Amino acid sequence: MRKLFALLLAIPLLTGFSSKNTVKTPVFECKSPIISNIYRSSESDQFIDYWENDFRLNNPSVCDISYNAYQEMYGKYSSLSKTDREIVNKIPDQREPDYTIGEIVKYLVTRYYPNTQKVKAEKKKLDQSTIIIIATVVALVGATAISVLYMLKNQKVIK
Repeated sequence: MRKLFALLLAIPLLTGFSSKNTVKTPVFECKSPIISNIYRSSESDQFIDYWENDFRLNNPSVCDISYNAYQEMYGKYSSLSKTDREIVNKIPDQREPDYTIGEIVKYLVTRYYPNTQKVKAEKKKLDQSTIIIIATVVALVGATAISVLYMLKNQKVIK
């Protein structure tokens, strides 16, 4: 049985080390290149124009955008089709070139409609010094209670 098992394992090894080259790599070449145009719809162009010339002009700082301005902008943003949103999301913002329009919209959505589970996870936690003070007070109260009970037992007030 062992010999048969060893023979079955040896067959792929013997054929794998053959000197014949069985792998052929195809050559990637393009005989007739094709030029394709990518068209943006007028809706995405209108939104980008609104974003640059109206929304961002009236709200230069992202952190100071009012809720009413956000609602107006998000109404126009949500009316875009999925492909138009993908196009708009990739366009860099003119006022803050490190961010895209999609990143700013995502920030505003999380600002005005925060994720409730994330808010629950971000509850304020006690810092280390507060925990040490609480533990010390509990230990002192416990030690005092034990001492009082011990003294009452020694004076035979309790049995």
